[in-house]
Amino acid sequence: MKTKGSLAAPLFFASLALACAGSRLGNVVPWALSAFALAGAVWAGGSQAAPRSWLGAAVFAYALLAVLSTLFVSRAYSPAGLYHPLLLALAFMAFRQFDAGTERNAAIAALGLGAILAAWGLVQVGVGGVARATALFETPATYAAAQNLLLVPVLGFLAASRGAPLLLPVGTTLAAALFAADSRGAVLGLAAGLGAAMTLAQCAGILRWRGVLRALAVVAAGAILAAGLRSLPQSTPSQEAPPTAQARAASTASRLELYGLAWHAWQERPLAGTGYLTFRYSLEQGRARVPSYGESAETWFVHNDYLQTLQELGPLGLLALLALAGLPGLMAWRRMGFVPAEERAMVLATSAGATAMACHALVDFPFYIPVCLVLYGALLGSLERRIAAGQPASHHAASLPPALLAARTGIAVLACIVLLRPVVAEVVSEWGLRRSAAGASQAAAFWLETARRIERADWRYHWYVGQFWDGQVSDSGRREAAQFAVAAFAEGFEANPLEVRNLLGKISVHRRHGKLLDAPASRDQLAAWIGQAERLAPMSAAVRRERALLDKAG
Repeated sequence: MKTKGSLAAPLFFASLALACAGSRLGNVVPWALSAFALAGAVWAGGSQAAPRSWLGAAVFAYALLAVLSTLFVSRAYSPAGLYHPLLLALAFMAFRQFDAGTERNAAIAALGLGAILAAWGLVQVGVGGVARATALFETPATYAAAQNLLLVPVLGFLAASRGAPLLLPVGTTLAAALFAADSRGAVLGLAAGLGAAMTLAQCAGILRWRGVLRALAVVAAGAILAAGLRSLPQSTPSQEAPPTAQARAASTASRLELYGLAWHAWQERPLAGTGYLTFRYSLEQGRARVPSYGESAETWFVHNDYLQTLQELGPLGLLALLALAGLPGLMAWRRMGFVPAEERAMVLATSAGATAMACHALVDFPFYIPVCLVLYGALLGSLERRIAAGQPASHHAASLPPALLAARTGIAVLACIVLLRPVVAEVVSEWGLRRSAAGASQAAAFWLETARRIERADWRYHWYVGQFWDGQVSDSGRREAAQFAVAAFAEGFEANPLEVRNLLGKISVHRRHGKLLDAPASRDQLAAWIGQAERLAPMSAAVRRERALLDKAG
């Protein structure tokens, strides 16, 4: 058992590292590998019965709603709607059943990874000529959100405990990275987390002013270190100037435009929502409402997770997210008196970290970032194990009736199939694209078509196949290739009627290669399709180009 439990921390470290890669790339494979490592951590670290509380109900309710929306409600299927909630739930399950030693090792592993990312970001700002630290992440806000989920628990623990001197340099490095990212949302989350920690510590009678001063000194030292690194001579001229007050004001106004667009989109489907991660399509259709984004700037996020959840998952989804965000602090406050004295500092630290992300979500999108979901789930699992002490624990699978065991096994097998499909499709499709780039057309056609058949709900694989056959038509003029291209684009648009690219592909093939098709579209049909594309993406340059070509043809 000891050997088995010792695997939990390395597996959690691997899961976090893969989730970081998945947060940057947005690919299914890193998400799946991260989930696999987390499942291994659940298996390796499951040394005690899992407690029950309303916190666990909130986690699983939110995860279930996101999955059901992805599979049955959304008109624009995305595998993120399967793996994002899975990462949250698995991290929660792992930490709520870890023993103290396993949890400590996993926390050290997380802080180690956080310190590496923090040092990476500080090097970027100090000598790399970067205005805002990002490390391997795509945006400073994402980088800062991940750092906050490690920094705030460290500060909360320092404020309510006596020891842990090694947390001082780690906390200072994390704080410096946070300020180097220059994210207003992260600073809001930091302030909210510290405020929640101080309030909870005061109410519980565990506030140590010396500890508070240590925590504040760590924040101040981090701010000074970040400012000092910014003032160093740059070996490479900065490609991006730090945001000015005018730029920040424009960013705020832009987010207000996004909020208005999301509110309008929710009103069109007020009960079930538009589906997980469908805001980008609302932006394409309603760009006139967001002039700051112009004709081509893209975002998948409202920059307010609560409003985005209302639009995408409806009122039930919003209720689940509010419970997920609000219950940690509320339950910690209500049950602190029942927690053993030696555990109260950890209760304060984990609830403060959760509060920081809940407040950051008001102006950014941490609940849509894989690594943030893993860290948030870990905080909630650790918190539930402590505040649910004395509550009924879940029964072991062996005590279940045979019929229920069989049903659960069947559900698990079905879930594995659903989760493996997007992974296999992505791997197969990537190989097909590589074969196409290498000029191996026959192999490329086989693998791309295989990916499309595996994951028919994902518009991207139809689009890849359509592009491949469109290129074959241009090279060879083969009638069969034109037919295959049209069929692939048509099926892709049927799979996702909100994505305009497959529709434009079908229009383009009919316009350019109509003579090769058995039933070429008439001019009126092309005009109707272009009108449909204009409703989906009225300001798209590609849509306007097709309209211009049709008008030019007369």
